[in-house]
Amino acid sequence: MIHLVVPGLLWPKDSIAEITRGLALPALHTLLGRGRLVRRPAMPEERWLCEAFGIAGEELPVGALRLLGEGGDPGSDAWLCADPVHLRFARDTLVLDAVGPDLAAEEAAQLVAALNAHLGEFGEFRAPHPRRWYLRPKRLPRIATHPPSAVAGRTLEPFLPQGDEARDWRRLINESQVLLHNHPLNAAREAAGRITANSLWPWGAGSLPGRATAPAARIEASHPLAIGLARLSGVPALPTPERFEIAVPGRLTFLQDLELAAQGLDDAAWRTGLTELETRWFAPLLAALKARKLTGLRLTALGDEACLDLTLDAGDAWQFWRRPKSLADLITEQLVVPAKAGTQQHSHTETLPGFPRSRE
Repeated sequence: MIHLVVPGLLWPKDSIAEITRGLALPALHTLLGRGRLVRRPAMPEERWLCEAFGIAGEELPVGALRLLGEGGDPGSDAWLCADPVHLRFARDTLVLDAVGPDLAAEEAAQLVAALNAHLGEFGEFRAPHPRRWYLRPKRLPRIATHPPSAVAGRTLEPFLPQGDEARDWRRLINESQVLLHNHPLNAAREAAGRITANSLWPWGAGSLPGRATAPAARIEASHPLAIGLARLSGVPALPTPERFEIAVPGRLTFLQDLELAAQGLDDAAWRTGLTELETRWFAPLLAALKARKLTGLRLTALGDEACLDLTLDAGDAWQFWRRPKSLADLITEQLVVPAKAGTQQHSHTETLPGFPRSRE
């Protein structure tokens, strides 16, 4: 059994039929038609990853976990992600851009130095990666936040920090906007027609958990949060392969090929990415199941409106009387499985309908 997790596989249901029209996806459709499906409420990929490793809570300590995945040492301190983002106007409202600024390491160093010089009251800013920044606050903040993956393309206001200290952390966002907007580096980027880093997005506050429990014997991922969780749980973290080739059992593979396209509602990029996944993953997986080189497959699809879990074994792959099923068929089915008694239900409903993403 291998487990494939694909954030962004579920395009919004109001346009999924149109977006997928004309795509040749025979292997994916066969897998969807012959597997057993469980549909659960939507959640951001960061929450899915944490809960898969046994880490739950209202505010997840993604800052410390992701820093660990970057190769840093969070120690016992509290950390937040403080990512550089680009805010833009769409339909007369401010939204967070899905792609964000393509900063170089030296550019990030300049901006972080300015933040430490002018906003040091909030703590120490660090940039081990040009596009992923961190803040070590002087104490753990009492706030509830949302990851950029859940906010991108949506009206910003509902997703700003909440909680007892929300006013202070909203002030951090406001003051960072002024500082970054006026920085000469951003002025030069804007003059050159490049996306600016015109705000910070603080989220994922907490300290490194004492332990995590891996859902698989090895993790294949490029996502630094997944790598950090794997390291905390003591299992190998390997780069995501380009394609499925070897049926190594007990692996969880996190594929991010569709993630940005789905967040930005870039239908051309999403269609291209899905076609490539059909060739590189779904077709060889189906062939391996039919040849019984693979005992079973679990496919988890994450989207704005649902989290779908599909499981099938080698025998299911030969059930030719079960008709193929398209993504549009899958998404529009109203099969919702309630959580079992005693299980925790997350309260982050920001990815559910009501706050649609904007293309503009």
